[in-house]
Amino acid sequence: MRSIARPVLVALLAAGLMNLSTLAAGGKPLGVVVTSENAHLAEANAAMGTNVFAGDYLETGPGGTMRVKVGSNQLYLASISSAVLLEEQNKIQVKLTHGTVSFSSPAANNFEIETPVGTVRAADGKAAFGEVTLIGPQKILVAAYHGSIVVSNAGVERTIAEGDAYNVSLAQGPQGAGTGNDDNTDNGNNGGNKKGGGYAIHNNAPLIFTAVVAGVLGGLGYAIWHFSTESDYVPPSN
Repeated sequence: MRSIARPVLVALLAAGLMNLSTLAAGGKPLGVVVTSENAHLAEANAAMGTNVFAGDYLETGPGGTMRVKVGSNQLYLASISSAVLLEEQNKIQVKLTHGTVSFSSPAANNFEIETPVGTVRAADGKAAFGEVTLIGPQKILVAAYHGSIVVSNAGVERTIAEGDAYNVSLAQGPQGAGTGNDDNTDNGNNGGNKKGGGYAIHNNAPLIFTAVVAGVLGGLGYAIWHFSTESDYVPPSN
């Protein structure tokens, strides 16, 4: 009896170890905290070198900052800002929930910023550094500091050229429909999907683009871009 029980026990232990390996593989981190000051990751202090996983909540307090490396992309949260890092179909999404986030993307198509107005990413095949600020429930400020930035909603895309900045909002009308067109308005297609915890970014409302003076933000934006893309800092290994 003992000789039979021992192989069974060994087999059960081996199966358990295989399951643990499978769980560990499924929990692969998406990024790592590079720099942090007065910032939190999943309700804990965001220390340099801390791994960031899908679903983690990133937040900075007054005067705080956080820089996260996500593959070859970089993410920078300004003071009093928050976002959630998500992964969907091999695409990394940063759901901006408050404040300002800057991002550096080296010609990648699998990294984007999600907002209530639409998604923001680098133009296809081009490296870019941009900044997105959530101004209100249906309004964002998008600035392209280096390279071109694409804002998309309901299948409609508009490119913001390097050096330009726009307030982007959803046109208001009956039952959320668009109010009409002008030279600075893009029409959305039919939709109605809700993504990212209630973000209704795919609907009938057209996007309204209003140009702002990018030079006002240029100094800070360039400083962040320079630090994020050219800094020699290497996060400590765990």
